[in-house]
Amino acid sequence: MYDEAKSPYERSLIAGDREFRELADFAPVMIWRSGTDQLCDWFNTPWLTYTGRAMVDEVGNGWAAGVHPDDVDRCLATYVGAFRAREPFSMEYRLRRHDGEYRWLLDNGKPFYRDNRFAGYWGSCIDVTAHREAARAQRILVNELSHRVKNTLAVVQAMATQTFVGDRPVADALTAFESRLQALAGAHDMLVNHAWEDVALRGVVEATVAPHDPGQSRIVIDGPPLMVASAPAVSVAMAVHELLTNATKYGALSTDTGRVDLGWRFDPASERLQMTWKESGGPPVATPTRRGFGVRFIERVLAGQAGGAATVAFEEDGVRCCFEAPARSWRHVTENFRTPVSIP
Repeated sequence: MYDEAKSPYERSLIAGDREFRELADFAPVMIWRSGTDQLCDWFNTPWLTYTGRAMVDEVGNGWAAGVHPDDVDRCLATYVGAFRAREPFSMEYRLRRHDGEYRWLLDNGKPFYRDNRFAGYWGSCIDVTAHREAARAQRILVNELSHRVKNTLAVVQAMATQTFVGDRPVADALTAFESRLQALAGAHDMLVNHAWEDVALRGVVEATVAPHDPGQSRIVIDGPPLMVASAPAVSVAMAVHELLTNATKYGALSTDTGRVDLGWRFDPASERLQMTWKESGGPPVATPTRRGFGVRFIERVLAGQAGGAATVAFEEDGVRCCFEAPARSWRHVTENFRTPVSIP
């Protein structure tokens, strides 16, 4: 049995035989031991290497000096409570590593007996920081995925609700709905290729416009280099798709002489872009008696999804749409716009 008259450090010097110490020191875990007085009297080499402290500094309650201040009370309460009840325990807490960084440890302790008499506790610890960070990243990923799926379903629901309302023939409605789904899928494909990070606004616009203007002669695109997040990117792509569809059927792109000017400006003070779609050279425009699905979809659904605003005006010489959304310049901060841009 242990001589309780000896100090924890003295007990540490005679803990176990040489073979045991060699085995414990080569173990891939951090091991500690305490006597019947609750004081730790031995730590293996991996523990001492991890903390960067000597045995004499760790024994007794010295090890607790390395526990994070926010965890020490809970850590000691768990240890003392289990010790008094002679029960095993498992807890996580942050311990200061030799380089000063606090890392999360999983500490498992269990009472041991000699000659049927309680002799103290053995414990082992492993660093679980990477596991905790991976679990946290997974939770964030699941939450983000859930959020994006809900947003996408909301867009699809709005498309379905509006597309199949009214007296439109079913075949026409199905064609329109399929076209909108393809546009939505195209926007999502672009975001997947960029790992759902910010994407270049020009890339979003050009990819959406390309099928409608193969020769790049009827739709003029102009604007500074900007980056947009996933939600605004999808909304911009869908809004441009709706405008292109309308222009091809009824507007500037339905004739050989029509054209579209699609440009945007950026206000660095508010970090928002204002995109303007303006048709010209097409058939005369008359204000419709009721706003169609495309207009309502842009103004109500897509603008809300993008966190901005949108308006569609049926001007005499061509449709005008103004779409506003958050964005950021991709220029270095020293090269960024320093004076707010005046947006007409």
